Amino acid sequence: MELRDYQVDMLERLEKAWKRNRNVMVQMPTGTGKTWLMAAAIRREKGRVNSEKFATARILVVAHRRELIEQISRTLDSFGIEH
Repeated sequence: MELRDYQVDMLERLEKAWKRNRNVMVQMPTGTGKTWLMAAAIRREKGRVNSEKFATARILVVAHRRELIEQISRTLDSFGIEH
């Protein structure tokens, strides 16, 4: 799965923010691929840190609809990310 240019830009901005802050929130309009961006960020970070450190990391996903959580779960599955 390939990210669009604006998603790649947001991913780079996210990584810079993580260097300055432990907690970061991304906000993008509906339909811009936030779920794919999140999965790409998780996969990239998982490849960057050792498995022991990543195994204890926690990512909180908040959504106001069960359907959105199910969509996120399917996307993480398609990226091969255990959750």
